[in-house]
Amino acid sequence: MGPAPLEVLRIAAQRLADAPGKSRRQALEAAARVAGATLDRRFLAADLERLELELTRYQTAFRPEQGERLRALRQTALDAMGILAEFRPRLVGDVLSGTADDYSPVVLQLFAPTPEGVIESLLGRGIPFEESEATYRYGDGRCERVSVFSFHAGDDQIILEVFPEERIREAPLGPGGGALRRASQRQVEALIGGETPA
Repeated sequence: MGPAPLEVLRIAAQRLADAPGKSRRQALEAAARVAGATLDRRFLAADLERLELELTRYQTAFRPEQGERLRALRQTALDAMGILAEFRPRLVGDVLSGTADDYSPVVLQLFAPTPEGVIESLLGRGIPFEESEATYRYGDGRCERVSVFSFHAGDDQIILEVFPEERIREAPLGPGGGALRRASQRQVEALIGGETPA
């Protein structure tokens, strides 16, 4: 047992590219079944990170048009981050990792004393939105429910997750169990400019 074989990662990457919106973990598990391999749960976080890299490689080689879509989504993210700068937005998810497809939303984490401040900001700009909640887990076992606001900017869906202000210093866990990667406005600008974010 150990990290997932490269064959499993490649099968999962192709499945994800062919079925946008599919769960990374489900794709990895399905690929392991196809390859007759067994996943070691101790390496799940690392395997999911390796899968992101393999998916990026696959899309670059076989779906070059996704590069243009990714750049457009990152620009949408940057525009939204500028509008919502007072809430110190951080980009997360597929648009940050580089694995976004036509169905990927732009997900921003905001930090505010209360969700009402974000609501007022959206209403003040005449932006209609839908409200829901999400639950995040932290490394020490804590769970936290956050308010979520979603709306469309042209053809792009934008999802805002509103955390308490102090959570900007502590990223919740991502799907694989590792700390969720987040990028500031400056880091997203660097990504669009072709640099590696800090």
